[in-house]
Amino acid sequence: MPHISWFKLRNDDRTGYKKREIELVKDGPYKVAQDQYDVPPPSRKSLGGEGDISGEPRDNSRFDLAGTANLLAVNQIPTSYITAGGGITPNLNHAWMYVTGSGADVDLTADPQIARGAEGDVLTLVGVGYSITLDNGTGLNLMGSAQFVMGSGDVIGLIYNSGNTAWSETFRTKVGGWAGG
Repeated sequence: MPHISWFKLRNDDRTGYKKREIELVKDGPYKVAQDQYDVPPPSRKSLGGEGDISGEPRDNSRFDLAGTANLLAVNQIPTSYITAGGGITPNLNHAWMYVTGSGADVDLTADPQIARGAEGDVLTLVGVGYSITLDNGTGLNLMGSAQFVMGSGDVIGLIYNSGNTAWSETFRTKVGGWAGG
């Protein structure tokens, strides 16, 4: 039996890390660290792969049947048509709201521009047609006090602050990446 030194270093055959030789164990033809030892040894049974199908499809795998998928279809989120004097009434039932001017570009004159919410309400507006102009003040705290003209594809995020009874802007994104008004 060969002599094994307590202090002699040797590379682990799998990872290449240096270990004390006494810490290495034999795993087939290899000397490996104890945390690299395969217990139990790797199975020879297929774990599946391309073209390997087992079992029956789940009942809810048919997405063409109503009620089988818990996916939010984009067409389930209604588009809100905004008028200058009517302003925006938040719909907090969805993660975002689609908004467009009602038949033309709209500059909001309503006070407040967006109806009041509750502390911490989060509102994300996505422009989908005619532009809507949001101005700093009258219920809105916009970053840098900068006006935001929201066209199709533009997005603005707001959170309601009941301390100053206003929606505060959290982010804005313009199509093309320009975040100006």
